[in-house]
Amino acid sequence: MRLIPLFASCILIVSACNQSANQKPAVALTEATLYDPNVVLDAVKSKSHSKEADKLFLKAIDEYRNAHHPLASVELFVKSAVLMPQAKTYYELGNALMDSKKLNEAIQAYSIAELLNYKPLSKLFYNKACAYSKAENRDSAMYYLMGAIEFGYSNMKNVLKDPDLKFVRDEYYNFQTDIMRAFAGVEEPEKLQWSLFNTQFQQVSFPFTIDSNYAHKLDRKQTISYDFEIYVSEMRKDKFTRDVGSEFYYVGLIKKDTAFKTLVYAVNDEVYDENSINPYYYLVSYDSYGKLIDKLLIAGHDKLKDPFRIATFNGNGDIELTEFEYKYEKNPEEEGFDRNKIISSTELQKKVYRLSENGHIVPKTEQLASR
Repeated sequence: MRLIPLFASCILIVSACNQSANQKPAVALTEATLYDPNVVLDAVKSKSHSKEADKLFLKAIDEYRNAHHPLASVELFVKSAVLMPQAKTYYELGNALMDSKKLNEAIQAYSIAELLNYKPLSKLFYNKACAYSKAENRDSAMYYLMGAIEFGYSNMKNVLKDPDLKFVRDEYYNFQTDIMRAFAGVEEPEKLQWSLFNTQFQQVSFPFTIDSNYAHKLDRKQTISYDFEIYVSEMRKDKFTRDVGSEFYYVGLIKKDTAFKTLVYAVNDEVYDENSINPYYYLVSYDSYGKLIDKLLIAGHDKLKDPFRIATFNGNGDIELTEFEYKYEKNPEEEGFDRNKIISSTELQKKVYRLSENGHIVPKTEQLASR
């Protein structure tokens, strides 16, 4: 049985019908309409990207995850959502509300995150099950817990031990039997979780180049959820600081093999800085279960003092990595990179890489020598 997020699909249909019939102008999202699905969808369609919303979101994450102040983070998440409603904002808002013991509102926030197509759905359903269990709603808790397993939640130990699920474990008849049966029906849950992550990367067209202008092609709808931090090690930094936060983007699939996949994702630091658009990019190979095989900083630079890398992926398998020293019209440490003209560039060196048969990223000469 495939559990369908009916809430999201029904609201989308109703909203589309109402909008086409009445052609009403979009209504601004407010705290009073924060959980009104039709108003949220209207706001999503009408609002443009807001850097202020990004800053508020990252400050809220810092307050919630690092300072461990869930209640204080709620206000920041709400302000961010009002400026620019996003699935990730509502999801984290739901988490903070649940930890603040505001269970009914947490469930509302999770429902809007589902409406906005939050991924991974397995984690959203699991947390929603926890909220329902803490609210002593047995049937809804079990419904979403089973859905979480079906959509790839793989931590059986958590399901059987999580204190948030104590009520549903105690009150649902045959809980353990049904849960064991659900896990038995999911083939290789770890592989399913990996699939939820890697299928978000679209195959690139060759030749494919990542240079300083590529930053403007990054799609805000393609940010990577923090629930995928197992595959994106940069997410596991010890702490956000007041002036530095990071966003992560799906960029593309470079190679798909039976034994591995090679992907590119982007990291953009200093999101708090209005003038900073300075992402850097990693080429990463994973095995068929999502375990790291190899990794290389392929484009951009994560430190200002380092050379800027430009990557070109060719159809013949060559990966050209060229390092440049850039001089900017203004000091990037003070003025940022956005609208900061490059006045000169000096090529420092060029290297050519290829992917080995087992997914390792090796210099082309080394690969040829090993044959």
